[in-house]
Amino acid sequence: MTAYPGLITSIEVDHAGRATVVLHDGTRLPYDDGRPRDAQQALNAPDIRTMLAQPYPLGPVLVEPAPHMSPGRRRVESFFLALYGHSKAEVAANCRPVAFFGQTIRFNSRYGAADAFARVVASLQGLVAQHPEMRRYLLPASGGMVWRTIAGTKRLSVHSFAAAVDVSPRGNPYWRNLPPGTNILTTRQAFPPAIVAAFERQGFIWGGKWAEFDLMHFEYRPELILLARLARGERMPLADIAHLVHQRG
Repeated sequence: MTAYPGLITSIEVDHAGRATVVLHDGTRLPYDDGRPRDAQQALNAPDIRTMLAQPYPLGPVLVEPAPHMSPGRRRVESFFLALYGHSKAEVAANCRPVAFFGQTIRFNSRYGAADAFARVVASLQGLVAQHPEMRRYLLPASGGMVWRTIAGTKRLSVHSFAAAVDVSPRGNPYWRNLPPGTNILTTRQAFPPAIVAAFERQGFIWGGKWAEFDLMHFEYRPELILLARLARGERMPLADIAHLVHQRG
């Protein structure tokens, strides 16, 4: 509710304590459906609790992530359809152009995503002005709305919703292109932490912190950044949601 004001209209709790999240478009999602999941099932069909379960690690990369520890890769598709648009045409209608170092990237304007991306760009411009060598980590970038499934899956990519950007592919590998179990800690650590921090400050997560690494990839996930900040004791403004919780008869 704090990360996406207006998306959730109510949280209904039944007598057994099971919560259902009701979205503005009428979508009803169980918070915890009680089903056990292995790593693959958690990716293919998560509930909201599963989507939020893996903590995103703010700050510098110090160690290789544990197997399957990729906070943000678990996505409840219905949640994102309600967020950004239920079809390619609807998402496209919600986009606006954001200038990115001479390129134009169309980003979803709903729930503050495009505004957050524009603030990231402003920070990056300041960084590059002081450290021109950082430009090579950013350009050429790709983003905007690319309605497609994730390679090897039936799940929609977050790029479908125009809520992610891929920076320069040069030297920024993708996990499917390297042998399983490849340790790329030094490559993760070589990516400028200042660039990652500029994105994280505005609610973006970095695929370079995933076990199934995607070092080019940044996506707008303010709920995960909020949880990470709260977990490390930062004082954050929280919405008063008491009036939105209803007991169901």
